[in-house]
This record gives sequence, structure tokens and C-alpha cells, in this order.
Amino acid sequence: MEMTPRKQQLLDFVNTYRLRRGFAPSIPEIAKKLKRAPSTIHQHLEELQAGGHINREKNQPRSVAVVERQQMVSVPLLGTIAAGAPLTLFDIPKETIAVPKNKIPAASTIYALRVSGNSMIDENINDGDIVLVKQQETAENGQKVVALIDNQEATLKKFYKENGRIRLQPANKTMEPLIFRNGRDVSIQGIVLDVIREEIRPTVQIYAHQETKKYKELPLNKILCGDAVEILKKIPSNSIDLVVTSPPYDDIRMYNGFSINLPAVGRELNRILKNGGIAAMVIQDATRNFGKTLTSFKTIIDWCDNAGFKLFETAIYRKHGTEGAWWTKRFRVDHEYMPIFLKGDRPGYFNKEPLKIPSKHGGKTMTGSGNRRTDGTTTKTVRREINSMKCRGTVWDYLNAGDKNPLKRKHPATFPDKIPTDFIQCFCPPGGVVLDPFIGCGSTAVTAKKLGRNYIGIDISQEYCDLAKERLSTDAS
Repeated sequence: MEMTPRKQQLLDFVNTYRLRRGFAPSIPEIAKKLKRAPSTIHQHLEELQAGGHINREKNQPRSVAVVERQQMVSVPLLGTIAAGAPLTLFDIPKETIAVPKNKIPAASTIYALRVSGNSMIDENINDGDIVLVKQQETAENGQKVVALIDNQEATLKKFYKENGRIRLQPANKTMEPLIFRNGRDVSIQGIVLDVIREEIRPTVQIYAHQETKKYKELPLNKILCGDAVEILKKIPSNSIDLVVTSPPYDDIRMYNGFSINLPAVGRELNRILKNGGIAAMVIQDATRNFGKTLTSFKTIIDWCDNAGFKLFETAIYRKHGTEGAWWTKRFRVDHEYMPIFLKGDRPGYFNKEPLKIPSKHGGKTMTGSGNRRTDGTTTKTVRREINSMKCRGTVWDYLNAGDKNPLKRKHPATFPDKIPTDFIQCFCPPGGVVLDPFIGCGSTAVTAKKLGRNYIGIDISQEYCDLAKERLSTDAS
């Protein structure tokens, strides 16, 4: 059975409806939502059931249940790694491998390597297996690592740092360790997370990489439905002025069951932004077992270390937190983070005039304090007239921004339209291009249209793409 966009939209609607209400929608309700005849919906349901995508009980009107499938993500398969004598640094064939999402840590760069040799057989890593590797430059004693020797040869071994030397230990009693002294160059390329066994290889999908065809023209003022990374790959390099977005993170809200790869999104956004372009993000961390997930911090580090951005600034989005949280066992959360990423040396466009806020003593002439010099002395105090407006700091107050639009609130996680308004006016020139790879209810696109900028919106959920288009036709007209 071919999974058409309409059938996928039907699945998304059924799944979201069940999550929110605890029971499935009826055929008339599905037909009304998708604007199709009940007979067409009935046919789609039969085809989806035959394809194993849903379960239905006979003669039960609300029995549709989406079959849960293990979510898969694509990981680059970079070639072969030696589990024996070191090999020349692994080749980079254009392949990817699909692996279960639950094997991939959040906000991490992961790659796969095919094992050659038998030096790790006591760790149950055999010739022909595939290892999943988390890219990082440090390791603890006893961890299985991908190590690069003299910047030429790569090998898979257990890592030990001891007595001024590095020992790369095989997991094979018949083989001797590799010992490195006197500063010989050994650099860690990553640590092994998991092994995909040769004997179960048929369950693993390997795809040959195909060069993605770029759009001949930017899809200006369009809402594009699909995976953010795949669509971003089609956008030409150095073509976007500003990105404003709030990605799904930490499963804080149900986003129609979809997942994202934030590290990959960061790399593509850096590529498509113009030099001097800005990517502004609204993000927060979930609290689990009284500890923060640190997703925001991990994402900032990844986008700066691996995607090529600078952290221009981190602003704080001040809001009214959920009432009640403060009087149980934790504080009420009255903020979100807004990291502002910069591509290049300096912003290509920066106009902070619209962001200025009223000065408390505006219009008065007052004696100001002296400025502290680097040597500890202080300059003389002077009297000066205080401007009526002053520069905004890094705490951006949206306590009274308002978010009562019933159409907008069909999305489970929104931010005030004032946020993209401020970012667009500050960082995007008139007539420039603003992109949101997780458009959701459409706030970034609606605001860009009102401010005379072009927009591109992307969302993997057809329901949210339709919602954004509806808002554009009503709220930005």
C-alpha cells in the first residue's frame, strides 16, 4: 500500500485525537476534518488496516487505533573501522543507515562504522558488525572508542590513560595492546554506543546517499510540509536572512508523534543562512526526577561546536509560568531561553531601535555615576539628560503579550507573535527572507508577512501546515 500524504494526514489526526480524548474519532468526524466523503475515509481506513498501519474492531464505531511502530532515524555510515591492526582513516561512502530512535541520545552527533577484524570479539563486536558512535573528543577508562593515531590511522579499541601513557586495549586475549608514550598523537573521535550484529543485518536498512536537488528558486511565502532536514537540504546555500523558531523538545508536548534531529537541523541552517545571518530559537528544558534535561544547553553547544555558529547572545523570554508549580516541590518556571546564533563575524543587519523600552527617568537631567576603568579607578560623574527610550537588555518581557487567538491555540505549544516581531525587526532587512523549520501554528510566517518580509515555513505535520496556512489567510491578510 502506498502511504499517500492524505493517508498520513488521516493517521496523524486519529493519533492526535486519541491522545487528547482517550478514544478514536468516528468516520464522520474524520471526514469533516479531512474534508472528504465518508465513503472515501472508509476506503482509506480499509487500506491502512490491510497495510498494518491501524487496528479496527468490526462493527465498533470508535475502534481505530494506530499501530505503534518503532521510530527510525538516519545515521551516516562513514565506512570501515579496524578492530585489529589500524587502518587508514575510514573512507566516507555516501550511505546512511536507519536505526531505532531510542538508540540515539538527544542533541548528539552520531555516526556508524562497519567493523573489520576480530580484536573486539570479547566485547561481542565481530567482523562485519556495525557500531554506532557518539562523536566526542574525550573518553573515560574502559570505554570503547574510535581512536585516530597520528592523524592517519583509525582503530576501535578500549581506552585507558595511565602512568603518562595511553593504552588502546583489544578485547581479544590473543592480541597485544597498543601503547603510546612521549606525546605520540592519539585523538579520540568518539565512543561506541551500540552494536548492530551481522546476524541481524537484514532488519537494518542501508540507503545509498543521493545528492539532493536544490530548489531552482526559493519557495518564498510558502508553507512546506515534510521533514525539516530533507527540505532544508533543497534550499540553496547563503540564501536566508533570518531563522526564528521554537523546535519540539523533550516531549513536553505531543507533536503528532513526530521527532526531530536538532543537530542536523543546525548544520543545514548554518549552510542556508547568509553570512551575517541569525538563527533565533525559543527553547526550554523539561524537569525529570527533579533534574533538568539540559537540552537547551546541549543544543547551544552542538550548534556552536559542530554546526558552525557563534552564540551571539542568549536572551531570556520572561513569561507567566504555570500557576501552582511553585507551591508543590519546585519553583514556577517563568522563563524560556532564546539563544541567538550568528553565522560569520557580525550581524549583516542589526536595528535595535524597535526593541528599545521606556526609560524610567526619561526626559530628566540627572547626575550619573562614573564609569569604572580597567585599572580600578573611576571617571568623573557628569550631568546629562536621560533619553526617553533606552536599549533593551537580555531579559525580554512578554508577560502581557497575549496569546488568546483561538485559531493559534489549536497548536499545543505556541509563543507570542511579539517574539518573531522583535527578532524580525532587529535582524531581517525589509524585503528579506525569514525561515521557520518548525512553523507550527504559523506565528513566524504571519509576523513576517505583516512586516513586509518574505517567509518560508516548514512542518512535518500536515495538520500544522494547514493551521499555519489558515492563520496566514485570516491573521495576516
